[in-house]
Amino acid sequence: MSDLVLPAFELDCREWLVVSPAEAGLPDEAEGAPLLAVLSTVVIDDDIREASGALTVGLLDDRDGLDVQPIAPGSAAHRLMDDDGLPGARRYLMPSPRHDSLALVAEFLVAEEGAEELERRIDALMASFRWQAA
Repeated sequence: MSDLVLPAFELDCREWLVVSPAEAGLPDEAEGAPLLAVLSTVVIDDDIREASGALTVGLLDDRDGLDVQPIAPGSAAHRLMDDDGLPGARRYLMPSPRHDSLALVAEFLVAEEGAEELERRIDALMASFRWQAA
């Protein structure tokens, strides 16, 4: 794919460290999809628990065939309910308002044990997602 132009978007990343793929030592693509950013957050209390994630670009073949759940009323982000059988995996879809088949995909890995605060942070991050007006 040559020149891919994405609409601008916003996320409230106050509880997250966000780096480029190069800064994280990762390639510019993940399984053929352009990798836009790598995200990480840590909760330190009696133990140390972390969640890490990635933002990629995806193409939607059949939006109606996806099992999704809205994050919050009016939110652009939807949680994909098919977790591919990976323990601790959370995937979110943000269809572009200007392109029928283009979407951002956020994928997170979370340790299952004691993940309430990590779940809250992921939900807050995804609920904050906004496409910027043109």
